[in-house]
Amino acid sequence: MDSIPEPQSVTGYVADGARIAAILLIWGVIAAFFSYGVTEFTSSFERVFSQLGELLAIVGLLNALLYILYRTVDYWHATV
Repeated sequence: MDSIPEPQSVTGYVADGARIAAILLIWGVIAAFFSYGVTEFTSSFERVFSQLGELLAIVGLLNALLYILYRTVDYWHATV
């Protein structure tokens, strides 16, 4: 049986957390811009831009999840 791998340093975990937070923040700002900012300027496409903002928020969450999965596989691969 494989032994439990050595944990990373605390700074490594904090850096990964900061990257995940940055991903969510950037996608959140873009989603908010389309949901609330653009809809204030144009009333003819308000529903389309609002839905686009919701889609971008979901894409941002999936992007953060993908990064977490990537780091998990990378950590697992480094221990094998």
